[in-house]
Amino acid sequence: MAVYTTISRTDAQELFKSLGEIVKLEGIKEGVENTNYLVHLNDSKKYILTLFEKRTKETDLPYFNNLMGLFSKNGVNCPLSISIKNENIFKVKEKHCCIYTFVKGRPTFRSNREQLNSLGKSIAHLHLSGSSSNLYRKNMMLLPSWKHITESFSKSDPKINIEEYKYIFEKINDLQDKFPLNLRQINIHADLFKDNIFFLDNQVSGFIDFFFSCTDTVIYDLATFVNAWFFEKNKFDEYNYINFLKSYQHNFELTIEEKDNFNFYLKVSAIRFFLTRLYDLHFNYEGNVKHKNPIEFFEIFKFHEENNIQDFF
Repeated sequence: MAVYTTISRTDAQELFKSLGEIVKLEGIKEGVENTNYLVHLNDSKKYILTLFEKRTKETDLPYFNNLMGLFSKNGVNCPLSISIKNENIFKVKEKHCCIYTFVKGRPTFRSNREQLNSLGKSIAHLHLSGSSSNLYRKNMMLLPSWKHITESFSKSDPKINIEEYKYIFEKINDLQDKFPLNLRQINIHADLFKDNIFFLDNQVSGFIDFFFSCTDTVIYDLATFVNAWFFEKNKFDEYNYINFLKSYQHNFELTIEEKDNFNFYLKVSAIRFFLTRLYDLHFNYEGNVKHKNPIEFFEIFKFHEENNIQDFF
């Protein structure tokens, strides 16, 4: 359960007093980064109250809120920040927080053909929308994060010394100077895991959790999505991947350079989630958090070393 900061209904009601009376406050179990509560008001309206923990910087919140507003204006269903007295960033228990609209739907963990077709269209629409703005935030979860985590591991006592980490550390040295400079940059979600995409009646009903969003190449966003959706128990789901890709490419055209660098970014994204999961496993003990297995992404990285699924483009 990703609740780092416990708040009472009384704590929340002070913030919500202009919106209505809170009748129920539920901690949300999904997620690992921030504290989220589902807030039920007496008029049956629902909101999400998000308290931002240490990995999310206050200075990034206007970007996240403005980006969700941009996506929404372009027809992408996502949470929108609620303003009270012309402010949409607040404080509860000394934590910065925002109130967001409620997105209907639930994640799916067994995709069917209709859902894959909807996913292709919806993520293509997300990427088209992300191409239409001058909003900018640097992606801090690649090279800056790699540097921070590897330095933390080198100083830790006892040192992180598992074979998988030593292998990835060597690969970082090989890859860090090879990031392509000729790819278009757009505003991306950057965390398109299954629990961040909702469905109703086999159609994508919305996207949530934009708090890793940034300006980077579309192919990195696509790589993160593919790694998160089409691998299970170290096996690649080629059938579902191809069905998704047909729908996506019908609605969003990738450049030759983006296609040629897809394998590179599949490996880069696998490193990103291997490292952050390993870091959280060893250093993140706050709150009631169920840690995710970093080795899953080590195995995905190894798969991409031995296979090149960009050949399906």
